[in-house]
Amino acid sequence: MKKDYSSISKNTAGGLVLMLLSLIGICFIITRLFYYVYEYDAQYSPIDYGQFNILSYFTIQSNFFIYLYFFFAAISIFGVKKAEKIAFNPTIAVLVTVYVLIAGITYCAGIPMGMTPPFKWDSAYHIFSAVNQIYYHMLIPPAAFVLLLFPFTDKKVSVKQCLTLSGIYPFVYSVFSLVRGAVFKPTYYPYPFYNPEFIWKLFFKDKPVNLFASYLIIAVLLAAGISLFAAITALLLVIYNKRADQAIKTAAL
Repeated sequence: MKKDYSSISKNTAGGLVLMLLSLIGICFIITRLFYYVYEYDAQYSPIDYGQFNILSYFTIQSNFFIYLYFFFAAISIFGVKKAEKIAFNPTIAVLVTVYVLIAGITYCAGIPMGMTPPFKWDSAYHIFSAVNQIYYHMLIPPAAFVLLLFPFTDKKVSVKQCLTLSGIYPFVYSVFSLVRGAVFKPTYYPYPFYNPEFIWKLFFKDKPVNLFASYLIIAVLLAAGISLFAAITALLLVIYNKRADQAIKTAAL
């Protein structure tokens, strides 16, 4: 018989918070899909790629994953047993947290480097957009991390399995983004570090672009990025498994 050792797995207030975070996030994504205004920006949006292009961002995808996890966690708290297959799966909990944390860390790190569009508060659309960015990158990642500190069950995460799985999604996403940018027209890269011309200019300034060398640099950066995913995953695994041990000892008292 499966046991649970976490007070949050029975905490209706916690369930309500998770449900609220999930529904607000999903509403933000849906609203953004249909409340779309293209504004030309030579650096960040030189071409109108359409309202549904938002779905190509790692931020949106990782946030959608965590919203689904929050939703299943919430309804499991409210007594839906079938939802426990996801809510009580520690591997899923760790992976979705890793993805959304990386999205948040990358975005926030890019602000001082000028790699992310600045917030604007001069119109309803700009306010909506800014609130979206804050929600996706600055509110949800720490919320996901906090939830991870309260494991739903005593089941620990398989370190080998989780480390292996953690790199698959960002690798596939990166390869797709590179191929899409190189093959399809108009040329589009969801993030500048996938763009060989941007990478070349970043390292070699005004020298003639060497695409082969640029892709080699991107491959090195991709390997470093996958290593970062693995490192963050390993750290969260240590934290999660330690918290699971503490929960078991507390329940035994």
